[in-house]
Amino acid sequence: MKKVIVAILCASFALSCCALRKELVIPRTELQEKVSKKFPYARDIGIARLTVQSPEVYFKGKNIGLKAVYSGNLLNADVRGTVDIYGRVVYASETGAFYLRDLVVADVTINEKSLLQNTTMQKTVDKIVSNYLEGFCIYRLNPDKSKENLARLLVKDIFVRDDDLVILLGK
Repeated sequence: MKKVIVAILCASFALSCCALRKELVIPRTELQEKVSKKFPYARDIGIARLTVQSPEVYFKGKNIGLKAVYSGNLLNADVRGTVDIYGRVVYASETGAFYLRDLVVADVTINEKSLLQNTTMQKTVDKIVSNYLEGFCIYRLNPDKSKENLARLLVKDIFVRDDDLVILLGK
């Protein structure tokens, strides 16, 4: 019986949240901590075997970016350098997670040379980065935290404000 009453109270609270503008604010430092736990990130995609490490999270307009160091083997040659990508944030309600989509490569160096001056090479890099990091999970709402658990069902919009990712809750 107590569980039913608690469930009704939680549902009432959730419905009252719909009428008011509520926000869940995730500081960039917290995103940095969550993303850093997923690195080093290694992947073999046929023509390349890469390991990405030392990520730095940043905001660019409404997008979230990652700068990182990579090393590996590309077309049988040892490579190392940096990659700077950003993409829009999308929310998947079924998993309660936020992912990067529509990635844009802002900068890539390979053995200390920029790759973005060569159009053919840029297309190859774009394809590799898209295959490698498209859909990368940057944050997952914690079902053990009551506010984040309620937010899973009520995400209305996602945007960047100052140095925070803001999740607008509503109906």
